[in-house]
Amino acid sequence: MLCLFLTSCAGYRYQEKNNPFAQYGIESISIPMFYNKSNHSNISSLMTKEIYLMLSKFKSLKVHSGEHKADAVLIGIIESRDKLSQSRQGSNLRSVENAAGDLIGENRGDFYIPSNTNVRAKLRLILIKNPSRKEIKLMQSSLGKFMASSRIVINETIDLTQSFTREIYDDESVVVINSQNRSAIRKSYSDMAQSAAQNFKDMIIYAF
Repeated sequence: MLCLFLTSCAGYRYQEKNNPFAQYGIESISIPMFYNKSNHSNISSLMTKEIYLMLSKFKSLKVHSGEHKADAVLIGIIESRDKLSQSRQGSNLRSVENAAGDLIGENRGDFYIPSNTNVRAKLRLILIKNPSRKEIKLMQSSLGKFMASSRIVINETIDLTQSFTREIYDDESVVVINSQNRSAIRKSYSDMAQSAAQNFKDMIIYAF
């Protein structure tokens, strides 16, 4: 039984490291910069990088960045809700007066800010063999999800969610509130990109 278990595990590791798209005649993939249709700024490069690094670990699969001649092209489209308040939604409101005391000033009334912010986005991934430039542009549009072609190997959407805690400092540290929160948002984007790469990896391992 032990030998059987070890053999099955070895087979799984072997399968996980091999090119999952070989059966479709795909030995190389080109990954242009993902198209950002969301209201999240500076997220496209993070998503593209993590997906590129993940696919680069498969043996016998050559992965190229940018518009490079390859057997297939992986098109990524990042989407979100129309309003920023919907894609970065706050929760657990806190009174600024209680948290920051007199630092809000004498002539300003109390107001509330969220303790936590939930960040939401979607990453749509389309893997197509030998697409034309016109086809790539069409897939990046709102009509892309409806396209059907025998050359499309993958057309899936990954839902992504992360959250971070907003800071309120007292005394002299209040001046770093804005930079701290910007850093938290960037960290959320980075975590979302890593999560997207892992979800995509699981998808192609189990599906192919």
